[in-house]
Amino acid sequence: MTEVKSLRLASRVGQIQPSPTMAVMAEAMRLKAEGVDVVDFSAGQPDFPTPEHIKLSGEKAIADNFTRYTPNAGMPELRQAVADRYRMDYGLDFGGSNVIITSGGKHALLNLMLALVDPGDEVVIPTPYWGTFSEQVSLAGGEAVFVATSEDDGFRMTADVIEPALTERTRILLINFPANPTGAVIGDEEIRAIGDLIEDRDAFFLWDDTYARLMFEPAPGAAFQYVQQKLGERFMIAGTASKAYAMTGWRIGWTMASETIIKACGSLQSQMTSNACSISQKAALTALKSDQAPLAEMVAEYLWRAKRLREGLLEIPHLRCGMPGGGFYLFPNVSHYLRPNETTTELSAELLDEVRVAVVPGTAFGCDGHLRISFACSRQLIEEGIRRVKRFFAARADS
Repeated sequence: MTEVKSLRLASRVGQIQPSPTMAVMAEAMRLKAEGVDVVDFSAGQPDFPTPEHIKLSGEKAIADNFTRYTPNAGMPELRQAVADRYRMDYGLDFGGSNVIITSGGKHALLNLMLALVDPGDEVVIPTPYWGTFSEQVSLAGGEAVFVATSEDDGFRMTADVIEPALTERTRILLINFPANPTGAVIGDEEIRAIGDLIEDRDAFFLWDDTYARLMFEPAPGAAFQYVQQKLGERFMIAGTASKAYAMTGWRIGWTMASETIIKACGSLQSQMTSNACSISQKAALTALKSDQAPLAEMVAEYLWRAKRLREGLLEIPHLRCGMPGGGFYLFPNVSHYLRPNETTTELSAELLDEVRVAVVPGTAFGCDGHLRISFACSRQLIEEGIRRVKRFFAARADS
């Protein structure tokens, strides 16, 4: 009998770590499907339904049989609508030819990494950071260079912190604003100063603006205009409809860059996914071109939740928690409650097991001692979650 050899996978698979966030969400969903009463603070997606007028647009697209391929880079009218939205919201100068429609925000980022990063190139990433950033750099053969921000400064990215990390090998400076997992934002002057850092370098400024439309204060559009004017074709954006318009499952994102880079992304996309879903593109077109009032209502509710959840967490002795500037996450410091040699991975597993509260450990974001707690859930669940988390940490303090 012939001996069966072990299955060999490509080496790149072994270099990539599965998403810890998705793993926690999957476990919470499994427990809820079994009837377990779980307070899910792990979700990285809005709890609001997609606004009705956007859903109706998708339904109409199906009824109209808009179910065939679109151009690889996306519907021309949607590409232009993305450019127009950024001009209206931030005063940025992009045309439809500077946009490619992707299958979600992750796809937008991966397009850029594969188009621009060669082996040996470096991508500078402030931490705490969303794990997908570094994993995609690895997929492209590059090296992620992490720059630690300070909790004492609200985890804000600054030019002084970033500058020492820049080298001749720096290819991309990746700014996630507001940041996942901290909700940290930076002001007008600091954005300008960060842009100035790479003016004379062969490097790109990449703004991941996933949570930008969920800011609690107006976004510093003038600062990003300055960076675009200063860097020209080396200013890029990776965006998505997922968070702002409660469209995570529709899988629509976009890359914005020079025509040369967009064409390169198009070549890659043509051999990977081709066009994004035609039905979702029609829905996204409505989202971008219609009244933005539903978005403002969601932001107002997120702000209330952020304040209430933070207020409840700060009633726990020795726990520290800053106020986010946008998004729907808190990133409290729970290091006082960690046992010797314990990480927040173990602590979060115990939190789920003992009081049925799902959170994402700070280890997933390169910052142990913290938990990412999502307030993308109802006010009722926030109140219940506060009660359970208080009970959990009170028991730990007594043990």
